[in-house]
Amino acid sequence: MSRYSPKEYWTNLAERYGHEDGKALAPVLHPGAPDWFNLRIHELQERAWRHALSLCTLPKGASVLDVGCGTGRWVRRYAQDGYSPVGLDGSLSMLKRASELGTLAPLLAARLQSLPFRDGAFDCAQAITVIQHIPAPEQQQALEELVRVIRPGGYLILLELIRGQAAHVVSHAPADWIDRVRLCGPELISWFGQEFLLLDQILSGAVSFSRGMLVGADADGLSLPGAPQTRTKREQLTRNLYGKVRRITVGLSTWVEPMAGRLCPAEWATHGVFVFRKPLAQP
Repeated sequence: MSRYSPKEYWTNLAERYGHEDGKALAPVLHPGAPDWFNLRIHELQERAWRHALSLCTLPKGASVLDVGCGTGRWVRRYAQDGYSPVGLDGSLSMLKRASELGTLAPLLAARLQSLPFRDGAFDCAQAITVIQHIPAPEQQQALEELVRVIRPGGYLILLELIRGQAAHVVSHAPADWIDRVRLCGPELISWFGQEFLLLDQILSGAVSFSRGMLVGADADGLSLPGAPQTRTKREQLTRNLYGKVRRITVGLSTWVEPMAGRLCPAEWATHGVFVFRKPLAQP
């Protein structure tokens, strides 16, 4: 089995899916998923991002580093809101697509584990589903680098997976994420769950239970590895029906997401959003 290389992985996604939709969400969210699904996931992430940002005392014009910026969606959003962002990514292909989409802020190609910035260069740094994709032995080094380039009194925003694993994803329980950052110095301001999608989780669970009835579709609505490329008419109709039903459940789940966030334990979400503040004086 070949060793997972983040740079090769993201470069391949940028080149394969970078022009699949107008906002280039596919290579940074769910490659191969329908456009409507990635738009819904982006909508949920943007809600969470705005709430996290509201917990930080950042004046307009504050300098922000977005690591793993991908196709530049958050860099452009920060710039639109009056901040001074810098985007960094390990894949030149991702940065090229970000430029094509009109990202005017500075974009740099570098590894998160060795950031090319002086200590305390930024008022805020963020990683949106980035650390989870770094090989486990290097995750702590990446967090230390992020904290290093934040000024004393500055902020760190993380949105990372708290449930589930994959060949290229290493998630941690919320307490583990918090402890890892605290080892670097910052203190937690707050954390909350992100992406509950309750109704869709119910549907996905039912589909997983009776997967044999939905040839070529898994719980995420994507093609199963090795799924036959030629389907019978009945199989295709079943899959199309599943897609339509799931579009409804995802839409309804997105609508009730704020209520889910208030009523459900944060650990029920698939991701956690963590906001930290670097002490004014390091011990």
